[in-house]
Amino acid sequence: MAERDARILVATGFLLQPSATTLAYGHSKFSLVYRAGSPAGYFFLALYDQYLKHAYNFDDYLEAHGQVSAAREPDDPLHNPCTWNAKQDGVSVWQIMAQNPEKLDQFQKGLAGIDVAVPPVGHFDFSLLKNSDEENAAGIKELVDVGGGHGVVLSKILAAHPDLGARNTVLQERKDICALAAEHLPEGAVAMEHDFTKEQPVKGAKGYFFRMIMHDYSDAVASGILKQIVPAMNNQSRVLVCDMILPQKVGEADFAAAVMDHAVMTMGGKERTEEGFRKIFDAAGLELVKVWRAPGVPGGVVEGRLRAN
Repeated sequence: MAERDARILVATGFLLQPSATTLAYGHSKFSLVYRAGSPAGYFFLALYDQYLKHAYNFDDYLEAHGQVSAAREPDDPLHNPCTWNAKQDGVSVWQIMAQNPEKLDQFQKGLAGIDVAVPPVGHFDFSLLKNSDEENAAGIKELVDVGGGHGVVLSKILAAHPDLGARNTVLQERKDICALAAEHLPEGAVAMEHDFTKEQPVKGAKGYFFRMIMHDYSDAVASGILKQIVPAMNNQSRVLVCDMILPQKVGEADFAAAVMDHAVMTMGGKERTEEGFRKIFDAAGLELVKVWRAPGVPGGVVEGRLRAN
């Protein structure tokens, strides 16, 4: 079977066959990128396991839900192509993934493969969150990384902005992920178990950071998540949503964002334009005050503040 698959990959230039007389195959510059253990390799596994397999059966999903003639984009985190294919409607995608720790670990590692498109730093100036001496004395947190995964992103932010104090940062995740985050977080940073669909327990932080969270959810769910932050905020607090930002017209430079938009649709999510972010911020009682962009990539940070009365 491997030989039959290899023929197609040779024909497309993805693999090399040095001799036409022998069935020996080798890597090309393209396939090397996806080798096992590389960031791109983990990213492809995550993309295939969690998105592509479900997109392949998308027409079957529509047929099963009576939507062939009038398709409606999935918008329910508990009932979507991912949960339907897993035969676990009513269970979140993340709970389904957690049933296979190896796949969950691959997914978390795979997220590092998208750093080029949605870099953790290089857009918002996190040094703006630095505490004064008085704020340090009051125990104010500079940054809360909500749904921060293994802690790799928070560690990169702190490395790029050494003026922030690790002791003034919090990573929030599910219990099983918090345990994995300990090996990545710098000394002093706190890993806190938290469900971001519940009210935010860290009050008055300077920044509440969501990286690649909102794109997993529909507008109604995403604005609901943001509403859980609002009671914890004060006039100095910022909500920072780090995601791909779709232009009104997608070109070659934004192709990755369009592909990811189609991918997260299988789990009830979506990528958004600036106006799309404004919509979910407004629904949550927030004002979109600035879009911070990293040059040459579709990712950026959308900043929100409490809306003035």
